[in-house]
Amino acid sequence: MKKVFFYAFSALLFVTTSCSDNDEPAVVNEEEVITKVTIQVTNLSDSSTSIYTFSVEPHDHSDDDDNADDDDHADDDDHADGDHMEIELASNSSYLFEFKVLNDTDPNNVENVTLEIIDEADTHQVFYEILDSSISIEAAADDTFDSNSNPVMLKTIWTTTTATVADVEAFLIHNPSSKNATTREGFGGSAEVEIEFEAHVE
Repeated sequence: MKKVFFYAFSALLFVTTSCSDNDEPAVVNEEEVITKVTIQVTNLSDSSTSIYTFSVEPHDHSDDDDNADDDDHADDDDHADGDHMEIELASNSSYLFEFKVLNDTDPNNVENVTLEIIDEADTHQVFYEILDSSISIEAAADDTFDSNSNPVMLKTIWTTTTATVADVEAFLIHNPSSKNATTREGFGGSAEVEIEFEAHVE
């Protein structure tokens, strides 16, 4: 009877141990909550800086881009102009644009969601859609790059030539199907953020 009891106890111990090894909870990657976007613009010739702030409503990752609402409800810290944002630039100049996303649901504990975007560079892309040859945009040398060496475009260099007024749409794209597109449609994925502003080059 002692041997039978010992074997039964051993079998029970093995079953219990095996179950506990496989019952670890799955890691769930929660979607980012984004309520605000800031674009910090620095003139590279004199280091003068302006910060433009946009209040946004977060998009569900499953939302189709074509059905997304515009999020250009802007509250600019430096140049308040109602819901219509204008970013002033000089001609024949270069600027550093720094795109940051925040969650200020709790004003006492504002979360810098940009850090999560950097950690998940492979599944995110910032894209500025602009149809004006007077402004060129390229990744900054210290931008974030994904595992395939594609720039995420959180930090970009804008170079102006002649005077112009250009409409700009800026997107934070989740799960882009391409990272080398030239249009919003070409990137695929879904827009977590979509904002609009005018670039005034004088």
